[in-house]
Amino acid sequence: MSLQTDTLLQEQQQKILHQFLSIALGGNSFLHPYIEDYYRKNEWEFHEAYQKSGLKGNPLFLRYSTNSEDKIRKVAGMIAWCNQNQQFALLDQLIKKGYKFAYQYLQQSTQIDFDHFMRSYAQRQKSKIVKEIELLYQNIVLWYLCVREDKPFNTMNIAWKSFQNVLYSSINEIQLEKEFFSKKMFRKHQEEIVDLYREYNIPKNPRFDSLGSFIEFIISENFKQISQTNLYADTESIEQKVFQESPSKYIGALGGWLKILKIHELDATEKVPFTKTDLDTVFLEILYVQKYNYISKADQDLFFIACLYLKCLSSLYRESKQLYLDSTKQDFYLEMKSKETQIRKQEADLLRRKQTWEFTHKRQQKEIEGLTEELREANTKMRQLEQQIRNMEDYAEEVHALRNYAYKEERDDRNIDNAPSINTMAEFIQSKRIVIFGGSPNWRQKLKECLPAVEFVDVEDKNRDISKIQRVDAVFINTTVFAHAFYKKIIKELSNSKTPLYYLNGQSNTEKNISEIYEWLTE
Repeated sequence: MSLQTDTLLQEQQQKILHQFLSIALGGNSFLHPYIEDYYRKNEWEFHEAYQKSGLKGNPLFLRYSTNSEDKIRKVAGMIAWCNQNQQFALLDQLIKKGYKFAYQYLQQSTQIDFDHFMRSYAQRQKSKIVKEIELLYQNIVLWYLCVREDKPFNTMNIAWKSFQNVLYSSINEIQLEKEFFSKKMFRKHQEEIVDLYREYNIPKNPRFDSLGSFIEFIISENFKQISQTNLYADTESIEQKVFQESPSKYIGALGGWLKILKIHELDATEKVPFTKTDLDTVFLEILYVQKYNYISKADQDLFFIACLYLKCLSSLYRESKQLYLDSTKQDFYLEMKSKETQIRKQEADLLRRKQTWEFTHKRQQKEIEGLTEELREANTKMRQLEQQIRNMEDYAEEVHALRNYAYKEERDDRNIDNAPSINTMAEFIQSKRIVIFGGSPNWRQKLKECLPAVEFVDVEDKNRDISKIQRVDAVFINTTVFAHAFYKKIIKELSNSKTPLYYLNGQSNTEKNISEIYEWLTE
């Protein structure tokens, strides 16, 4: 945890140092042409570094003039880029051109003493008066070089402490300003602010669409007050008194000065919005200057009107500054660059995924082809086995029928006394759907006379369609007169059905044939 805290402190210290170095280099007007030239050579990378540096929108930068702030921002980007890439040649070139004395002093000294440095710098200037801002910038550059080059410097003398106090006071002022004009302070001085509203006859909830309309309101109120004390004076004389005796005299004076400065007063004040919050802020500032700067009641009106016109000039100045320093194009470029980077990453990711997919697809395709070939071979084997099974089933059925036939031939004749009558057996047989193949014409004719409902098929009729045997109750074959080819045809047709097959020995005795058929059907 201590290591993490130390790291954060170092980063914060570095950010503060880079902040002031940006100001020292960018605030030096001598360096402005060089800054512009160096920045233009690598503009986009410097701007991107500035965006990521944490110094964008720095409140200290905003306090400098338009041209200085522009150069301070650019230097901040260059410092961030140099620090990120650990390449300091560019910064050294600027330092050597603008702060050569500080650079040489660092090179020639083993240990830095800021008190000695400032006295040495002042002596070198001889009769020239050393400006405070110039000496401050020299110290900032030397401080940066000491830290970067890891050169020891004395932090115990008054010169160093005074230098640091000046720097940090500028940071503290920003925080103090926020506190001075916080909601808490407005609530604290609410009654005094209300008194100022009454003093200037301003409504509690004023609604002015611009600073110009508020100034006109002040003039109008002053005109009313003077009219009430000069009942018999003409309008011209009252107007003259308004701009000579009331707070409006400062409006006339400052407005006239704006015209001398080539600023159209009415256009300028009408372009500036003015809200109740703005008015409260002006009144709170009046209270502060009365307390801390001893502004008298007599000077209050002048300060009040001066604040209004300064508000006008400040708003117009910030607007112009914002237009001049607009970085929309650079920000848009960086946004597009960031999106382009994301797109390239996504494209690379898609390419990797595509290659992975193609590799997997090819591998799977080979596996599928191998499996397809195996499946084809398996299907071929399976069809062969099915055919073998069918042949075996056909053979089994045929063997079963022949076995029964042979077994029946070996058995003794049935007890005729227990057998039904021939007519009963014939009726039973004809109640079934039966087809009988083979036998001599004479044999078939005798049997058909007794069994007219039974269908007899001549084996010589080889082209006859016998598919109906799949739907009958039984098929009989007379083995005495029969063709082998027709036999195969019957067996093949019966292989696709469950129709039972029986064999007859073709006896000449019709009654025995009927009895044999009956026995097969009733087994």
